[in-house]
Amino acid sequence: MNGPALDSSLIFHGKRVVFVGKLGALSRKETMQLVRNQGGFPMERPDGEVNMVIIGAEQLPAEDLSSLLSESIRSGLREGRTTLIHEHELWSMLGVVDDSQGSQLYTPAMLAGLIKTPVRNIRRWFRMGLLKSSKVAHRLPYFDFVEVQNAKQLSEWIARGANPADIKRQLTEFGSKVENRSLTELDLVIDGRRLLLRQEGCLISASGQLHLDFDLDQTNQEDQPSIVPFGIMASGKTIDDAGMVDASLLSKDHLLQMAEEFEDSGHLEQAIEWYRVILARFGMTSEVCFQLAEVLYRSGDCSGARERYYCALELDEDFIEARVNLGCVLAETGQNELAIAAFQGALARDDHYPDVHYHLARCLDENGSEQDAAKHWIRFLQLSPQSPWADEALDRLGRL
Repeated sequence: MNGPALDSSLIFHGKRVVFVGKLGALSRKETMQLVRNQGGFPMERPDGEVNMVIIGAEQLPAEDLSSLLSESIRSGLREGRTTLIHEHELWSMLGVVDDSQGSQLYTPAMLAGLIKTPVRNIRRWFRMGLLKSSKVAHRLPYFDFVEVQNAKQLSEWIARGANPADIKRQLTEFGSKVENRSLTELDLVIDGRRLLLRQEGCLISASGQLHLDFDLDQTNQEDQPSIVPFGIMASGKTIDDAGMVDASLLSKDHLLQMAEEFEDSGHLEQAIEWYRVILARFGMTSEVCFQLAEVLYRSGDCSGARERYYCALELDEDFIEARVNLGCVLAETGQNELAIAAFQGALARDDHYPDVHYHLARCLDENGSEQDAAKHWIRFLQLSPQSPWADEALDRLGRL
């Protein structure tokens, strides 16, 4: 969407530039002068041909859509003649503001879309400490670009047979060799369930054992998947002679690990049962209700998922991701009015959550409320111009 990197002295040269919304780093007057100094033509209003639209970082102006994005601008966006840039990107390109102050942050859903993995994986890796958030708002984590790269690395390891619990355990065992470093900075090799760290020409396991490169092609029994989660198998004490797990001997954390590993391996019915065991034994919690709702949805039980999302919200009305996912289930089952109410409830708690603007805009579009939808498409682009859904937002705006 942003095109190739530009020479900062040529960003505005010969271009007609429009600003949408309140700027955060410099005043509008200062910014317009900056455009003029570089040979550009700042425009007070979007009349005629526009080459560049810059969305302010602070807020959208209280104007109607026709004054924000005229038909010529929408046409230009569709045909590639007009470029849309977020203010943070602009200051980074110009070197006016330190990029670290305006870096893009990604919600779990956005991050999942970028690396093409189910969003449940992102949530689990975050709970396990494999991903670290830049901030958490209403229990919703936001991730920076370093964590995007870490998530991509985790996804690749897991696709090659690694287990998230094993990765976490071995990274902890490596200790000072890997602490405070991103996964992409480490020369780690995956071998079945093992992580091997390459140091000074040697491959070292978390236990300190040395390995040769040709050993990596050999597999053993522990690398093979099992219906009983590996973390539980390892203890041995909880499995009876018939191979059944005695839940009464397991802690809540172990039971959660079992449920999550069943979920990871695609054994959804077993995962559902273990989440129910946790709720029955330890009482209702919003987090476990949310996790159960996610698995029920994956299994095709939308009504069951809906009720568990409701339970999560009854236990914690500020659990914003549960509110958003409830809205998505309601929309999918044709209950658009209820879905819109759920999304609006989420925005009442956090107007800076881009995913909600995206889902609400789609529901409003489907209800025929295009002008109301447009406000949320624009707000979404303002908050997350680099989102994997940004092209859809631009396309929707271009149809108005």
